[in-house]
Amino acid sequence: MMDRDALLVRYRVMSDTRLHFSRLYFAVVAFSVLLTLALWALFPVVEALALIGWVPVAGAFVAQRLLLRERSAFAAMTAAWQGLNGEPVVPSGRSAPGAMALVLIGEALAGAVLVAIGLAAYFG
Repeated sequence: MMDRDALLVRYRVMSDTRLHFSRLYFAVVAFSVLLTLALWALFPVVEALALIGWVPVAGAFVAQRLLLRERSAFAAMTAAWQGLNGEPVVPSGRSAPGAMALVLIGEALAGAVLVAIGLAAYFG
C-alpha cells in the first residue's frame, strides 16, 4: 500500500488531470457547435450541410475520447481518496450514461441529421 503522502500527491495530480480533460471536453463541444453554425452561416446552401454536418460528428468523437480520459482520472482520484481514508477501494460502476455523454449523443445525432438533409437535397 502506498504511504499517505504519495496517495495525497496522486489524488492532487488526478484531480488536476480530471479538471484538465473536463475543460477540454467543454471546449471541444463548444468549438464544434460554433464552427458548425459559422460554416452554415458562410455557406447557406442546403446541399452544403452534407459536409458541414460532419463537424459536430467529429467534435463528438473527440469529446468522447476526452470524456473517457476524464472518467479514468476520476476513478484514479476516487481510489486514491479511498486509500487516504483507509476505505476499501471499490470500483464504481455507472448505470446511466450521464449528462456529458448524452450531450455527445445529441451532438452526433444532430450532425448526422444535417448530413442526411444535405444529401437528400443534393440527390433529391
